[in-house]
Amino acid sequence: MQQQQHQEQQHPFAYIFLGRLTWYLLSIVDVVQLRATCTWLRGLFGAPQLRDRLRHSVGSQAGPRRAVNGQQVQLLRFDDDQFGVRDLLAAVCVMEEGSWVEIGVVIELAGQCGYCELPVILTSDDINTHANKTAYMSAPRVFAQLMVVGRHVKFSDNSCLQIFRHANGEVRAIKDEPGFQLDIDPPLLVGHLYQRNRLEHDPPVRSGINYNGGRWVSSFIPFEYPSMSSFAKRVILRHFPQTHQINSTLTTLHRRVGGGRLDGLLTQSPHTPVAGCTITFSRDGRVRWLVLTNSSHTFVAWILIEDQTDNAWVDVVTTEVPLAGVSENAPFKDRFLVTTQLARVALGAVAPYVFDGQVQQQQQDDDSDDDGHGGGWDDMDDDSEGEDSGGEDAAAEEESGD
Repeated sequence: MQQQQHQEQQHPFAYIFLGRLTWYLLSIVDVVQLRATCTWLRGLFGAPQLRDRLRHSVGSQAGPRRAVNGQQVQLLRFDDDQFGVRDLLAAVCVMEEGSWVEIGVVIELAGQCGYCELPVILTSDDINTHANKTAYMSAPRVFAQLMVVGRHVKFSDNSCLQIFRHANGEVRAIKDEPGFQLDIDPPLLVGHLYQRNRLEHDPPVRSGINYNGGRWVSSFIPFEYPSMSSFAKRVILRHFPQTHQINSTLTTLHRRVGGGRLDGLLTQSPHTPVAGCTITFSRDGRVRWLVLTNSSHTFVAWILIEDQTDNAWVDVVTTEVPLAGVSENAPFKDRFLVTTQLARVALGAVAPYVFDGQVQQQQQDDDSDDDGHGGGWDDMDDDSEGEDSGGEDAAAEEESGD
């Protein structure tokens, strides 16, 4: 027996796992299997090593962090000092089974709106919202991640973005009550914008959850979202304008004004980033939000664009403090300088129609592109980091849905 123990301690492959780089290259599946089958390696995969790996994963490129003005902002970390090996293994699994980019954006928006402090700190209770790895992996990744972090997004009415998953497969959000169901990956019409641009890890969602009159309610007609993360972002920006002082300017324009940019924003993939925006999301294939601010700003601002058949509403919404000494009757652009500057970048050729009183021409002049999307189609921005936001109240678009 002593000879056998000595041989195990001197196992010729032991040195492979001592290198820091090799340790990080091993998948968490490999780690679990090696712990189960190679008792002589358990000392190398103990709590200190797993804790070190977890912190490495949180700080990695695919982890929950965002670049703000060239600086990396950490969005999430674990209160892991008291985690045992089981919790640490679960936490590493949660972190490494796919990117956290989408949920990172949700956390960032919640932080901007004051609904959580950054970074969000996860505990063992959060990890254990999933019974085991199989339960975690059985759901689309973004949904599984939202189950872990959702309850940390806390609204001013003591509600939170909590997800409830029942044994019969039913999923609810905000309230564990009938009417607050989430239909994940519902059937959509052939050719539907959301079906054409469906993401396997962040699938479409149908839900009647709404915030009206100071309380969460269930709408008679459910809303459709292109993704679970879009649903979460819309919930945040549905609550925010009803509990904060906002100012806005609403303009009705033809969809093809300014070279067709509005039409392009409404008909392109809802997951496409937009230059000048930190976040973008949409609802029902006819409403799109463009969040203009990030965590470095002292206010929250966004643009809401809503399809009105041939026309579109363009609503610029902000909590920016009005410029001192300027009359309340002054134009929006003179009272809210920073918001206007940010919105001009996002709106491009449409901005003069929104802020400067430029008059629309005959729309035929704008429809000159062979691709049928108007002159602004090529303006759509694939290279920016955008995703998020909306203030539907300002445009009254919710009134038709409640």
